Amino acid sequence: MATDSARAAGQPAGGADQLRSHLLALVHRHNRSVIDAELRRLARRAPSLSPADLDVVNTALGKVAESAILAPLRNAPRNTAILLTHIFGHTGNGSSRSNATLND
Repeated sequence: MATDSARAAGQPAGGADQLRSHLLALVHRHNRSVIDAELRRLARRAPSLSPADLDVVNTALGKVAESAILAPLRNAPRNTAILLTHIFGHTGNGSSRSNATLND
């Protein structure tokens, strides 16, 4: 049964599609947190920037994240999500390997 083999491989029971959706959500949340942190940092370093200026930067960074990271991930072959999640995402014990590396 597919669910049993996915569970044996340490994957969520929903298979590759659920894993892919989970990975996309994880990467999107991480991108958003990085962009938000950079916007706060920019606002502190350049207090003369208006909220409208920061909105322009926010939009631009969101488009970069979408085109450079999320779109290629969305268009990757189905089995890629399993590999990428294993490398960068869920480790099977509820933690994320990427958090320690990316937040340092």
